[in-house]
Amino acid sequence: MSQIINGFSKVSATIEYACFPSEKGAGRLFLVIGIDGRSLSFQKLANKKFQSTATFAIVVNDSSKNYFAEKIDFQSPEFADTNQLKQFFTSTKTIALPEGQYRLELLAYDASSKDTSRERAVIQVFMPGFRENVKNPDQKMSSKMSDILLLNDGKFVVQKSILDQNPELFRLSNFYTEKDTTLSFYCENVGLDKIYAEGLGLISRLRLIEITDKQSLDEFGRIKKIKSKSITASKFDINIKNLPTGKYLIVWDLIDSTNKVIARTQKEIQKSNPSLKTDYVQTSLAANGSLEEQIQNLHMSEARRFVASLLPISSASDQTTIDYLRKKGTEQELRSFILSFWSKKNKDNPLAGYTNYKDLIVQAEKKYATKSMPAYQTDRGRVFLQYGKPSMVENEYSDRFRQAMQNLNTVPYEIWYYYTLETPVKQNDIIFVFIQENRGNDNYRLFHSTGIGEVRNREWRKSVETNATYNFDRMDPNDRYDANDTKKFR
Repeated sequence: MSQIINGFSKVSATIEYACFPSEKGAGRLFLVIGIDGRSLSFQKLANKKFQSTATFAIVVNDSSKNYFAEKIDFQSPEFADTNQLKQFFTSTKTIALPEGQYRLELLAYDASSKDTSRERAVIQVFMPGFRENVKNPDQKMSSKMSDILLLNDGKFVVQKSILDQNPELFRLSNFYTEKDTTLSFYCENVGLDKIYAEGLGLISRLRLIEITDKQSLDEFGRIKKIKSKSITASKFDINIKNLPTGKYLIVWDLIDSTNKVIARTQKEIQKSNPSLKTDYVQTSLAANGSLEEQIQNLHMSEARRFVASLLPISSASDQTTIDYLRKKGTEQELRSFILSFWSKKNKDNPLAGYTNYKDLIVQAEKKYATKSMPAYQTDRGRVFLQYGKPSMVENEYSDRFRQAMQNLNTVPYEIWYYYTLETPVKQNDIIFVFIQENRGNDNYRLFHSTGIGEVRNREWRKSVETNATYNFDRMDPNDRYDANDTKKFR
């Protein structure tokens, strides 16, 4: 993903990069470099104006060879007096790269200064691309998304190459203040024609997702129909005047007629809006008092249940302590553990972490608890608490990919779709399949998942569609997905 790199202490510069894949070979690594004129010396020109120059040595290589090496002078505009050099000036550079993982190294210095010291920054870059499927050459290749490139307010023209745009149009910060009322950005999709016939109808879906509670703010989203073509270049403008303070993900999805997400790109932004009075903030987060005061208001029985419900999100080192506390813990021990747990887990805002999770427990108890088991002990409740609310849920009636006809002997099941998960590592397009083992109660057992560390059964669909009395003991508890398993939505 694109990111902002800061850190030149003498030559003060901010660097943003974005990768744009290409179906015709090498993709484009697009660099935006903003340079602070205050960090540079200046020269008087023959026309009696002033100009400064920042020199960058740029090297791109992988583990075996160099792909690009060049020294580039970025010159400021010419100014009538040196006071004007305090402003930023921006330059861009594009580097052609094939698919792969790269190391981008930059050395910067002031070309007009006698100080020859260099400032250095190193960035890891991944360029997505298209590779032939050697095992099955007839298999269609997938489309690829570029990184999201943030824009300043201005006349960015989608029909023009990014190389031909005014460099000042590209934004070098993902932080938006109260005065920033528009979120503008540009991105591309390449290769839809490798999957679908040109002109086929697809859905373009844009969302803003609040990172803390993973809720999509639909009022800031966009959904529209588009037609597939080799390159889809898009510029989006979102009014964020009423966006509350917080961290958000911009997520752009392309979705086919079966509701399958075929391509996605995303980028994190931050918004500060301290004077906004909004109903978006949950009432529990607006409660007065500190985390300590909230915990003191818990009855002992409630504190014991809450500690037990922390098992789905606790580390292995905490689970023994939780098991003891839920059975024998004193009132003071229970409250001290809750305070310590959230102070470590959510250092920036432990009260928000505590109240959000408490809200999740309430929802889980209503939906997934049974007469004999609290929600956290059921598989659906555990997954709900550990990963949050699923992006979409289907059952044996609404399953879009069901092959066999629905009949009285079909095992009741649910499929939970998560477009993005952050734990244990970042994952995309994950499913959980739950099957109702005993039709005498409402408890569903986890039967298959594509999530890292979760149980899997690649033949789950065959089991639910052809046999209503599957032997769950046949499942191998050691058969789990790991980080190298890249299969999606199976």
